Amino acid sequence: MQTLRLTDKIYPQMLKEIHDPPTQFFYKGNLNILDRTCIAVVGTRRCTEYGKMMTEKIIEELSHYEVTIVSGLAKGIDTIAHKSAIKNNLKTIAVLPSGLVDIYPPENKNLAQEISEKGLLISEYEENSEPVKYKFPQRNRIISGLSVATLVIEAPEKSGALITARLALEQNREIFVVPQDVDKFQGIGALKLLQKCGAYPISSGQEIIEQLSLQPKLKLEADKPKIAYNISQEEKEILFSMTVNRETSLEKIKEKSKFETQKILTILSLLEINNFIVNNGGKYIRKC
Repeated sequence: MQTLRLTDKIYPQMLKEIHDPPTQFFYKGNLNILDRTCIAVVGTRRCTEYGKMMTEKIIEELSHYEVTIVSGLAKGIDTIAHKSAIKNNLKTIAVLPSGLVDIYPPENKNLAQEISEKGLLISEYEENSEPVKYKFPQRNRIISGLSVATLVIEAPEKSGALITARLALEQNREIFVVPQDVDKFQGIGALKLLQKCGAYPISSGQEIIEQLSLQPKLKLEADKPKIAYNISQEEKEILFSMTVNRETSLEKIKEKSKFETQKILTILSLLEINNFIVNNGGKYIRKC
C-alpha cells in the first residue's frame, strides 16, 4: 500500500479541483490510469436485470475508447461496472469507504484484489479503517471528483448514487442517466436527476462519448476497431420481433415471426452469442 499526498506532483488534477480534495489517499495498483479520461458509473445495490444489462452494454461500448471506469465496489451496479470493465480490458478504479485491508463489502475481496492488479484501489482511510456510515458520502465525492462525468444506472430517490450525482453537479461535471420505468423504485432517482439536475438521458456508451467530445480538453479517440457481424434476414426478423430493453416471451416471438420453435431457439442463441439480446430466464431482451 502506498500514499499519495495533495502536494505531490502526480496527484490527479481533476481531484484537486473539487471543494475538499483529500489531503492524502492510500492506493494499491497503477496510478498511471488516472491519466485517462475517468467516467464514474454508479447505481443501486438492488439492481434489476435491465440495470445489469445496460451497465454491461454501455461499458462494452465505452471499451472502444481510452477511458477509465470509476466506481465504489458496492454490491449491485458498482460491482457489475468493475467486472464489466475488467472483462472488456478497460482500466477501473474502486474508491473504498474503508481501509484497503478491511475490504467492504467483504464478498468483493477477490474483486478488489483483481482491481489492485489490473487497475487501482483508492481510500483516504487508514488500512484497517472500518466502513462506518459517514464515510460513504465522503467516499462518493472522490468518485465524482476523479471523473469528468458520472453515469447513474438505476437509483432510488434516497441513495448513494444520487449523492454522487449531486456532488458531480456541485463539481461542475457532466451527469448522465439511463432512463427507467418511473413506477419502479429504481427509476425515481433517475427521474429526479432529469427533472432537477440537468442530467443527459442516454442509452449507449457512444452517446456519452459524443457529449464529452464537445469538451475541447478531452481526447476520446477510439482505440479498438469494431468487429462487424453480418446479421441474416432471418435473424433480423427475430430481432425486430422484440422490443428494445423490454422482455419478450418465446410465444410472442413465435407469433410475430411465424418460424418453428426450434429455428427460433437456434437464431436466439446466435443473437445472444453476438450480444444483440439477453436471455433473462426464458424472456428475451433486445439490446439494440
